[in-house]
Formats: sequence, C-alpha cells, structure tokens
Amino acid sequence: MSKLRVWYGFAKLTKKAVRKHELAIYFENAESFKNETWIEQKIHVIHVRYQTESEAADRKANRMFTKYGYFIDEKPFNGDIERALDQNYKADSNHVSEDERQDIRQKLRKAYFTVYEVKPKTVSQLELFN
Repeated sequence: MSKLRVWYGFAKLTKKAVRKHELAIYFENAESFKNETWIEQKIHVIHVRYQTESEAADRKANRMFTKYGYFIDEKPFNGDIERALDQNYKADSNHVSEDERQDIRQKLRKAYFTVYEVKPKTVSQLELFN
C-alpha cells in the first residue's frame, strides 16, 4: 500500500463557480500537510482510502491532485445517482476489492440525498422492465 490517499465525495456547491451536482474523486499525487484542508474546502468527503502501488505509480509529478468527476445531472446520468455509482464501481474494479467497492457505493448513495437535499426517485412500473 502507498501512503497516498484517494478521497471520494460530492462537490460543494457555490453561488458562482460550482453549481452542478458532482461525484468527485481526488487522487493524491504528493504528500503535503495542507492536502487535507484543501480537499475539505472542495468536497464533502464521504470515504478515504489509500492508493494501491499500481495507482501510485501512475501519478503525475507536476500536480498535487488528479481529479475525476461525474456530473450527475448531465448526460449520460441525467440525474440518476445509480448510473454514476455504477460507472465509479466499474472504474475501481482494477484496483479496489469487491467489499470496499460495495462499501464506497453504499456510503456515496446514502450521502448523496443528504448532501444535495435530493429526494430519491420513485420507480414506476414501466421502469421495472428496462
């Protein structure tokens, strides 16, 4: 295991810059005592894990962080948190164990509705057959 961390969370909305619901994943590229405070300013942290050796080998030396994000309200997710969580679940499959991926997915699903004050969608009978 590497000492570098990965943060999972949702972007903090602001009046001017950040207005979209986003699932954000930040990979740490270098260790610094200010990384934690910077991340806390940008996202609502839901889960933190350590990078695997292969993830740490892919880091970019000229940046403190590498960010991956999913805009939940835009295509291809169209406001469906389950699609975004599935995409993230598949992306983590090469480096993260099955149990930890399930744990991350569950935490993110639960936090999404409280962080953005969104109500869960009700499933109609027609959607059951898709």
